Amino acid sequence: MADIGIRYFGALREIMGKRSENVMISDSASLMDLLDKLGDKHGTKFRNFVFGSGGKIREGIAFAVNGDTIASSRLRDVPCKKVKEFVILPPISGGCWI
Repeated sequence: MADIGIRYFGALREIMGKRSENVMISDSASLMDLLDKLGDKHGTKFRNFVFGSGGKIREGIAFAVNGDTIASSRLRDVPCKKVKEFVILPPISGGCWI
């Protein structure tokens, strides 16, 4: 079993009510399986934030694995046994240029 530290930022941190948690999941599970497990655990608010229509990752959501960013298209390819930390970053918005 893989013990993965999950970190949440921005609006997702507010939805979750915490900055981080640890989740146990099968070594052979993919990161997409991990997101599904988190959706089962945390419910509709989490799912609606991360997933758009058709169950696809919502545009602008970014991910990092062990400190390196990863494209959402690769989430099914990365086995959880290689992951110690998984970060979910909400879309960046706002700000102003002077």
